[in-house]
Amino acid sequence: MSSQQRIVVVGGGFYGTSLAAHLAREGASVVLLEARADLHGGASYFNQARVHGGYHYPRSLRTAGRSQASYVAFMERYRSCVVDDFLCIYAIARGSLTNARKFQRMCNYIGAPLQDSPASISRLFNRSVIEGSWVTRESVFDAVRLRDLMRQELDEAGVQVRLGTPVAGVGETATGTSVALESGEVLDADRVLVCTYGEGIDDLPAGVGYSGLHCEPCEMALVDLPDSLKDKGITVMDGPYFSLMPFPSTPYHTLSHVRYTPHGSYATYGQAAAALRAGLTTRADWMIRDSARYVPALAEAVHRESIWGVKTVPARRDRDDARPIVLRRSEGGRVLSLLGSKIDNINDALRVAEEHLRDAV
Repeated sequence: MSSQQRIVVVGGGFYGTSLAAHLAREGASVVLLEARADLHGGASYFNQARVHGGYHYPRSLRTAGRSQASYVAFMERYRSCVVDDFLCIYAIARGSLTNARKFQRMCNYIGAPLQDSPASISRLFNRSVIEGSWVTRESVFDAVRLRDLMRQELDEAGVQVRLGTPVAGVGETATGTSVALESGEVLDADRVLVCTYGEGIDDLPAGVGYSGLHCEPCEMALVDLPDSLKDKGITVMDGPYFSLMPFPSTPYHTLSHVRYTPHGSYATYGQAAAALRAGLTTRADWMIRDSARYVPALAEAVHRESIWGVKTVPARRDRDDARPIVLRRSEGGRVLSLLGSKIDNINDALRVAEEHLRDAV
């Protein structure tokens, strides 16, 4: 990428910081704008910190396969930020959208390591409602370490980082772009890359905005576990679904439940964020009680606190639970918006974004 290329990246989450550092290393002059007071303060922190191996997606072979293919590369690249000193277990509930045979077949197809659970693990489950369980290969990342690593990479790449800098709009001309800040300042650039996870910017060029989104204000419960579960991550799927994973930088696990984690669904990020600001009542006790039907020891879990955020996915993906990287390109080709999927797919995002920016007229 030409050193004359001036690029503004809007959004300082993991996708935004990774893309900014990558483009700068390729020779571009990059400015990164983040509305919050620090990097990685949104979706990059609010999640289960799972590095996906594909097991989550038995109804979307494409997403499952890409996750497995990306897993090893992510682990090698970000090893200093990864925690894998726990036993990762998946189980299929009886009457689910996926049965045990289909789950095993999917794992074999994508090359995801899978072992039948030993008796010591099987005993953790209520066998009347669980069809099968397996030991798998997945890890979690430490969001604090990852943020610190990306700060270092941005600095080494020479990216100009501007925190506390919300964007009001992006304009496009025949020869370049302009980024209007809420402060009234205007930045000129050759290209703009928007990585805000669906978080709205009031004024964008035609073709860049998103429609057909589900934006959900969500609660991730942080729980203290009995000793029998503390060294484990457990995911029960597919339909009656919950997931329990270690949350690095805290002594707790995250507990997420398909029924109780989302607190509604909205067409825009702004509406979902407004619901969060208005205040929501925790459902952690409901998560614990329902999850304990499948893993009885979870009845002893203690809710310590919750983290709240907005989850954004394409509405049409509710049927198959796929998590594609969604790209939108302006009519002039100089503004690209990227709705990220999972953290382990970052290499796909880097490749696709760079191709689109190179091809822009």
